Amino acid sequence: MTSSKGPADSNGHLNDSSGADEEIREDDLVINFKGVSAEPREDGAIDVVMETNRGDTPAILHPCEGQDGVVLFIGGGSDLKGPAGGVYERLSKELTEKGVTSMRVGQRQPDIFVECVGDALAAISFLKGIGAARIALIGHSSNGAVAIKSANFSTLVTSVASLAGQTFGAQDVSEIAPRNLLVIHGKSDQVLPYADAQRIYDWAQEPKELIIYDKAGHSLNEVKEELYEKLVEWVIGQVGPREQVKGA
Repeated sequence: MTSSKGPADSNGHLNDSSGADEEIREDDLVINFKGVSAEPREDGAIDVVMETNRGDTPAILHPCEGQDGVVLFIGGGSDLKGPAGGVYERLSKELTEKGVTSMRVGQRQPDIFVECVGDALAAISFLKGIGAARIALIGHSSNGAVAIKSANFSTLVTSVASLAGQTFGAQDVSEIAPRNLLVIHGKSDQVLPYADAQRIYDWAQEPKELIIYDKAGHSLNEVKEELYEKLVEWVIGQVGPREQVKGA
């Protein structure tokens, strides 16, 4: 593994017709809520459906009462478990115990970039409504770019992590600063070359961190435990209980 802090195109699952290379305006992302349905699970999580003018967006909420920090996992497959052996699901359970609410948000049209950004912003709006004041975004592959783009439309977002992310749609990553950016990639990625991670990192401003796992592929399965431990540390450092976060 190599890691860098401080100074230092491929398009993944989306194509040019998705709109990721076009400027997305706020008018393109107008979302009006029609309602929200919630169904508690036995394990304490809540199945949420956000009903909007653009369609219904599913999500799984892992609430932690009394705290205002949240991590929002964008996408993660049909089951919303995430890459690296279901790292989003694993993290959600542990982070709740550590004082962080988690939400895993699905996507109505995962092959259309602007709609994926819309889903993320709908989730951010929902989280604001239940008391979130600090939100970290995490996305894998094309959703790394979705996370980067979404951050630029919300002041509640304090930090962004792109896992094996694409450059397509991430060109304005410099606008995230002075918020924190974490870029992670596998050197053996056969879907998106690790050079994409370096490019995103180079485009970004401080504060930023780049981690390249030498033997990891696109799913990051080969380093799932290292990734898990890194993300626990990173999330707590960004949106953990205020007494644990410097400057919160």
